[in-house]
Amino acid sequence: MELRGDFKSYTEILDLLQIITMGKKSGEVNLRSDGESITIFFRDGKAIDFTSNVPPLQHLRERAATGEIPLEEAINFLLHHVSLWDRGKFLFLEKPVSYEGIGSADTLNVMMNFTKEEDELPEEVKKAIKENKKFTLSEEAELPITITQEGWKLLVSVCKGIPIWDALLRVGTSFSEDTNTLSILLKHKLIKEKEAEEGVETYKQKKEEGAPTTFVPQEKLERIRELLVETMGPMGEFLIEETLEEMELNQLPTDLVPRFIDTILDKIPDTCLIDGEKCRDRLKEQFGQILKGGSDEA
Repeated sequence: MELRGDFKSYTEILDLLQIITMGKKSGEVNLRSDGESITIFFRDGKAIDFTSNVPPLQHLRERAATGEIPLEEAINFLLHHVSLWDRGKFLFLEKPVSYEGIGSADTLNVMMNFTKEEDELPEEVKKAIKENKKFTLSEEAELPITITQEGWKLLVSVCKGIPIWDALLRVGTSFSEDTNTLSILLKHKLIKEKEAEEGVETYKQKKEEGAPTTFVPQEKLERIRELLVETMGPMGEFLIEETLEEMELNQLPTDLVPRFIDTILDKIPDTCLIDGEKCRDRLKEQFGQILKGGSDEA
């Protein structure tokens, strides 16, 4: 069996998943919108794995594969990501799936939790996630305030300048609890929306005015990518694209190289060591050498 078509609401995707779940079908569902793609693999009506071309979702999949987050909760986050799309296309191919996968998620249970969470999500939180806003600490915080250890991880990620939805996908373990934490942080004014950073705004202004801009050559970024993969393994493959996306850039202007280096180094965990030395320290020096001088005219 093959089902394909367009959708304008996540409710249409829920209908499709219900057909797969209730019919205990095996196969794969591909969802696409504005260049983003998600594929979920099913065996006997249960989700067993997923892939995506979206860097934060790729990171989410790695976390599920290592057991850091249950597959059911990862699929739940996927559905919330799809709910951010205004429209898209779907394709379900029913076929035997011999692939082992990374787990087995009760899809019906996931859908029930997802629907409840969507209905109860505060508008302020929903807007912040939809626009993937950046936040920073506020001077007007209404203290004292108590947050969980997981909530603290979210706060740290937000303070690093990671957009809120990306942060949830990177460190979140429960959509319900994490968005409740976000609601508390906003309610008590512990965080505030971050103003656009001057470097990016200056670049955008120069671009609008037609001023010449120089960009870092692609081969230099490829050398950065090779270093990241060599140091961190597969997780380093997509850090460049993820960083440029956070900076709202398609290419890296030479003017923004320092900020690019700081942003990408923030994504490398403290536990990463090279010969006993923190990866960040070693890589910062290597990145600086690679990105020093040389540019493409645009």
